This record gives sequence, structure tokens and C-alpha cells, in this order.
Amino acid sequence: MKKQFLLAFLAILFSFVIAKGQDNLVINLADNNSVTVALSHIQKITFYSDNLLLKTITGMENSYPLDNITSITFLNEVGIKQFTEETIDVHVFVNGSGEIIVETPHQIRKLTVFDITGKQVTMTTQSKLNVNFLTTGMYILQVVTDKGIISKKFIKNL
Repeated sequence: MKKQFLLAFLAILFSFVIAKGQDNLVINLADNNSVTVALSHIQKITFYSDNLLLKTITGMENSYPLDNITSITFLNEVGIKQFTEETIDVHVFVNGSGEIIVETPHQIRKLTVFDITGKQVTMTTQSKLNVNFLTTGMYILQVVTDKGIISKKFIKNL
């Protein structure tokens, strides 16, 4: 069960990162080596059994045992684009009207909701976002502020 959850989470993460405009995938291995692949060169990413399979647009295929992967990092042209709540001071909650409310001292540039395939579902430039129309399921909220970007997973119930 734990492995299935990990594989589902990684699949969602790959979809979301591509939607965020990251450029490279870095696979860090247990032997302290790493493999960097441009996302634009990846034709297919597959999780098969206990392996991560990467097929590039040139047809080259590489397999990485999941037990040998210590971390996976996504990079853009200027480096790691990783923010935490503490870094950009963002608080997200849902009010009784079915709206996602984002509170932050930073200027909100955009709130975007993605489904688990990475497809944009809705977007606003306000600090409130109505999610009543969403079907039950898991979604990712991307908060873009003048300080950075943070993503939060949320589950829409009834």
C-alpha cells in the first residue's frame, strides 16, 4: 500500500511540475551520483514494478530502481524553485461557503487549481477562489506571490 501511494504521489508531482514550467529532472542516487535530464527531452515516464523508467525523445530508455533513488528534484534555469510556507508566509483554509482563502502579507499574483493530471481547472488573481463546482477528488493549489510560489494539495469532499 505504501508503494502504491508513493507511485501515485510521484505521478501527480511529475504532472504538476511540468505545469509549473520547470526545466530539468534530477534523480539523486544512493551512491551519491545523480542523473539530470531536460524535461523537454523526456518522452515518457513510467513506474513499473519497483522501477522508474525514463524514455527520452531520442528513444533511449533508462531504468532506475526506486530503492536506489534518494531524491528527485526539479530545476528551472536559475536553480531549485522550492518554497515552503515558512519561506513565503502563506496560510490557506476553506471557509463555510466553499471558497479557498489565502492569507499572506505578500502580493498574490495568481491562485491556480490543477487536477491530479496537471490540467488547470480554475484560476484567479484574487485571494479567494470558489471551489464549489469541483467534483470530489484531490487537487493542487498553486499560490503565486511576489515572493515566490508554493503548492498545496487539497481534497474536495462532497
